[in-house]
Amino acid sequence: MIVFDLDDCLWSPEMYTLFATPSVPTEGYLDPEEELALDPVYKERRVILAAASSSEEPSYSRACLGGIEVLPGLTLRDMIQYDQIGRTGKLTSRKTTHFTLLHEESGVPYNEMLFFDDCNWGDHCADVTRSVGVVSQRTPHGMRLSEFHTGLTKYDAEARKRLGG
Repeated sequence: MIVFDLDDCLWSPEMYTLFATPSVPTEGYLDPEEELALDPVYKERRVILAAASSSEEPSYSRACLGGIEVLPGLTLRDMIQYDQIGRTGKLTSRKTTHFTLLHEESGVPYNEMLFFDDCNWGDHCADVTRSVGVVSQRTPHGMRLSEFHTGLTKYDAEARKRLGG
């Protein structure tokens, strides 16, 4: 399962800086090269996509998911199978709460998850790796193709260790 943070990882700006729900197509960080990276992931259904966001405006984040067209006629909302967005109820600003629910909902083991997060005011990646064993990759300037590949390489190395190879 590949899990993405949302605000400032897949798009800008942070939702708390907006005064209302975005009403125009949202501009994301994904350029044509990144689109190609997600195209086979989605079409072949070899990987489950999910979102873990501590957005202070979950409804805005959900609107953005529906507003970013990754491929013609296909939005991020269409591609993401599981999401935990916000910081109310069982969710807090700590992403470990999001991963607990993603794990419970999907049944995917933590060590079979790869997480991308931009967080520059803390380190959600280190926290979820240390706490539950999720492989993580920081994206301090938003999702970039090089960071996507670095994350995949880290995940592959951990999977090889886990499988004894």
